[in-house]
Amino acid sequence: MPTSEPSQPDLAELDSGRDPDYFKGLAFILGASLFNSSVGYLIRIVEQADGWQILFYRSLAFLVFMIGFLAWKHGPKKLPERFMETGRAGIIAGCLLGVSFSGFIFALLNTTVANVVFIGASSPFLAALMAFVFLKERLAWRTWIAMAVALGGVGVMVGDGLSGGGLLGIGLAILTISTFAGALVAIRSGKKKDMRPATCLAGVIALCTALVMSDSLAISLHDFLVISTLGVVQLGLQYVFLTAGTRHVPAGEVALMGRLNLVLSPFWAWLAVGELPSSMSLLGGGIIVAALLFYGVSALRGTTLRV
Repeated sequence: MPTSEPSQPDLAELDSGRDPDYFKGLAFILGASLFNSSVGYLIRIVEQADGWQILFYRSLAFLVFMIGFLAWKHGPKKLPERFMETGRAGIIAGCLLGVSFSGFIFALLNTTVANVVFIGASSPFLAALMAFVFLKERLAWRTWIAMAVALGGVGVMVGDGLSGGGLLGIGLAILTISTFAGALVAIRSGKKKDMRPATCLAGVIALCTALVMSDSLAISLHDFLVISTLGVVQLGLQYVFLTAGTRHVPAGEVALMGRLNLVLSPFWAWLAVGELPSSMSLLGGGIIVAALLFYGVSALRGTTLRV
């Protein structure tokens, strides 16, 4: 799944360190967020399939889509070369995303969509911190403040999970955003290459894990179509757009600007089954959103964020 504006004249000076395709990257990231938001609806209209079955068919549909896309983009004969080009960064990103893919499904099955999405909203700060440590991308003081506020929001939601029985889902959501943020940083470290093949490794890892863990792969046609849509639209198109955008936008801003699903995912879940988050979940989510707004508005008021 996201700069600056001083008093008028010197935009060029402030933007001198920005990728010339920054705004194109931003458009890709916003598109990825829109596709990602469909999970709130799709996951709740699955009728009978269990978590491992969802993970298997979602990963299968994603792999078919992604390999087809890469073959179209690069040509079938060049696919092995493109996979090899991702190198160590691609392997790291693929492994982390494989864990993230798996954790995401089971988080959604063990807590509300709103909880998973709001906790996921704190990923920009985790990605920023990781980029600071591993890529030496400068971390603005405003980012430190926003991270502290967001952590408080996550703490409220964890407390709600302790009292309300949704702690497993919240824990899996935290695992999901941690591995996702790490994958973003790995993808950005290889930004001069097409890192989309790395997501195929994630699909293979999730697919093989589900194959081993699932008791049966027999599901209804309805569930197969819904889960396949998850793999192609919510996951495949999301990562095609996300990896394209991440080449031009700093890791923390990628995760920040892709937060359109903060509103849309819970809305789709409410539309599907009338699912509503608890008041404490809304409070924690509101704190995280406030941190995001502070982070974004600070950038627009004149500080180019380098996260």
